[in-house]
Amino acid sequence: MRKRKETPFSTSPNPAQLYLTPGLKAAIHKVKYTIENHRGLTAILGDVGMGKSSLLRLIFNDYAAQEDVEARLIPTASFPSDFGLVKAISGSYGIGPKKSRYEQEQAFNAYLVKQYEEGKLVVLLIDESQLLSTKMLEVIRTLMNFESDESKLIQIVLAGQIELRDKLLEPSKKAIRSRIFAPSILQPLTLSETGAMLEFRCERAEVASPITEETLTKIYDLTAGVPRDVLRLCDLAYDLMKLNDEKVFTVELLEFAIKEADL
Repeated sequence: MRKRKETPFSTSPNPAQLYLTPGLKAAIHKVKYTIENHRGLTAILGDVGMGKSSLLRLIFNDYAAQEDVEARLIPTASFPSDFGLVKAISGSYGIGPKKSRYEQEQAFNAYLVKQYEEGKLVVLLIDESQLLSTKMLEVIRTLMNFESDESKLIQIVLAGQIELRDKLLEPSKKAIRSRIFAPSILQPLTLSETGAMLEFRCERAEVASPITEETLTKIYDLTAGVPRDVLRLCDLAYDLMKLNDEKVFTVELLEFAIKEADL
């Protein structure tokens, strides 16, 4: 297999390349508090390109490495039906398909009870959760009814675009909205955070930073601090810089790169 060429500014959702801003650290803290105190359900919300997938993978990797945790990550909430969602969740924990949603939920509940009795923590992380329909959100709410006298039997983290928040704010979603504990809304980077993230990426790649104080300001102005947009611009600019046999970004190079990056 041909090895994929990596650059310091790759936009792939690689947790190892995620620069943890104070905002991301706060989100991680809230998610872990929710999970480890068995609060049941929380959410990570943010516009496109804010780093939700990378953050979710980082949290998943942490729990998946723990022997007393059964952690699963569903990378997209695109399912044909609410029954399809229940089957997918159950299937990820090794439970075979049943004839109805009710039977599937009962089988999953039995699995959760067994894990609880064995002292295991069950964690489910769902990315692209803005794709969940009203009926699918009802499935999530139903799973929150699976509980012992002391705690929820499954801990769920939903990560999704701002459209998910809009759905949850609808009057008809009050029941599930009330179940969400300490949600996080990711914000764009500040100028200093943008610089720190790019410096972090260069250090990880063991390359000299091509960014000057002037070009950092230009990068921030062109991207408004949206992490994916920052990295996409710098990825293309880095390639152009190498092509031109230069050592640092220039304002002119960034202006050309942003035009090339956009449709």
